[in-house]
Amino acid sequence: MPLWPQQNWKQMMVGGDRQIAERFGVDPITARVLLNRGLRDEDQIRKFLHGTLEDLEDPRSMDQLEEAARLLHECILQNRKIRIIGDYDADGILSVYILYASLRQAGADVSYDIPDRFADGFGMSMRLVEKAHHDGINTIITCDNGIAQNAEISCAKQLGMTVILTDHHEPNFRILLSGEKEYLLPEADVIVDPKKPGCRYPNKNLCGASVAWKLMYLYECRYMRAGADDKDNLPPVSSCPMTMANLPFAAAATVTDLMKLTGENRILVKYGLKLLPETENIGMRALIRNCNLEGKKLTAGHIAFSIGPCLNASGRLDTASRAVSLLLETDPEEADAASRSLYLLNERRKEMTEEGLACAFEKIAQASDARDRVLVLYLEETHESVAGIIASKIKETLHQPVIVFTDTENPDHLKGSGRSIEAYNMHDELSKVSDLFVRFGGHPMAAGLTIPRSSFEPLQKRLNENCSLTQEDLTQKVLLDAVPPFAYLRESLVRELEQLEPFGSGMRAPLLGCSKVRVLRLSVVGKNRNCIRMLVEDGSCKMTAVWFGDADAFLLTLEEKFGKQKVAALKMGLETDIRLTLAYRPVINDFRGISGIQLQIAYFQ
Repeated sequence: MPLWPQQNWKQMMVGGDRQIAERFGVDPITARVLLNRGLRDEDQIRKFLHGTLEDLEDPRSMDQLEEAARLLHECILQNRKIRIIGDYDADGILSVYILYASLRQAGADVSYDIPDRFADGFGMSMRLVEKAHHDGINTIITCDNGIAQNAEISCAKQLGMTVILTDHHEPNFRILLSGEKEYLLPEADVIVDPKKPGCRYPNKNLCGASVAWKLMYLYECRYMRAGADDKDNLPPVSSCPMTMANLPFAAAATVTDLMKLTGENRILVKYGLKLLPETENIGMRALIRNCNLEGKKLTAGHIAFSIGPCLNASGRLDTASRAVSLLLETDPEEADAASRSLYLLNERRKEMTEEGLACAFEKIAQASDARDRVLVLYLEETHESVAGIIASKIKETLHQPVIVFTDTENPDHLKGSGRSIEAYNMHDELSKVSDLFVRFGGHPMAAGLTIPRSSFEPLQKRLNENCSLTQEDLTQKVLLDAVPPFAYLRESLVRELEQLEPFGSGMRAPLLGCSKVRVLRLSVVGKNRNCIRMLVEDGSCKMTAVWFGDADAFLLTLEEKFGKQKVAALKMGLETDIRLTLAYRPVINDFRGISGIQLQIAYFQ
């Protein structure tokens, strides 16, 4: 039986769409989408539709960012050795690239290191600290990690090194008897993290690479251009060549790390994606080409499902240094070979993910009907590098918080990767049971942790005992922006909705609905049986609709609802009384030079 979450379908009704449509010259459905995404006043809508790089937040409001830039400049002037320590995911890889390329351009004696997923775990490890000391490093700068590496940073300080911490994760804390949080901040010389208590920076959803990008923008303004003495005014981002060259990498990291694509992040991604196809970075150009994206208008979806996974695959199955080396490559032939290698590595990662996912769903199906609200799974045969992807896919399918544990090189430990839903702050909930952990770090929507093997069942039990999620929280909300007749859909409207991109976390793509439409024809397409194609009719006109996913699960659901005979007749092109309610996204389908509107089904019932 296919696994689907309980759903609550609702059309979002917010007044004022006519006025917004007239004011900004858009279709009422477009105006409805803007209002449904929380954009209420005209200034918000103006920035959303027409915001520029000049609307980005002032980096100087980020606590200790100016001091971090000053310390880096002192290191460069005194020719001290700087070591960048990143992380092994795409955000960490891109953070390292931004800092390394920028500091090298500024004349620094700089090197980088990235933890090994298997030998070190998440973030800066003791091994990397000791290695830096052995290499004569004077200053360590972390990126996309550090805020949870208290012991490692204390060790670096005891060894006489300066530590500049840049991160975007939540700081760890303990709960006092009063119920208040006591934050456990590392003893770094400088801590740059928008989530640090007391930091005034308004955008708390920057990724690690964007924090690094902000730092190097300020550095370029202060120390690499004329007029740096003007402390009151910063030159526009668009006038800083190094900053602009690195913008596409901060944009890509924002997407891959699932940051909310609202406010400042939307502007970063929107302009960064425009610049990415034109990048002079030979390695990135080769990766775009090997992902079959050359010449295409790049979207957040291309980053999330093609480019980002290839970067991530290096850290999952080998070493993330391969991805950084690709971005630093200057020989086109070497870059092509390296990017092809990452592409093939990602193909292998996909196979491993499917194998692990099948095992996970089998375990869930075999469990009792009253499943835990927080799913804590142990997958014996699964490679630890794909645990996070598996957790994410289970969360998307079942709409529950999930933590997937796998074996590690240490037989006494299990390593876990968690993904959460909006109603469940995973970082806070895990912090309440941190006595069970060896290591732990993350944010409300995701976490990584290592536990003693003996802690698995106590963790499973305590998380669910503490869990306050209601059935409503666990019910997937299908929020429809509008339910127009098919005849209302025009190419001009679909093109206008496309202008609201980038879509992703915090900025859902427009979702339209239709109730009880007749299904006239149905067929399975794709060599992997991963697509359903239908012809549907709502009384106003006929439309082609497609659903991407497990075709057999789709058909089984129809058979349970309408019977096997009717579904078989439908597949043969015979008339039936099968009607479906669809939630869909209209897209322009260009086929052999002919364009038309197609419905991409997101949900059905």
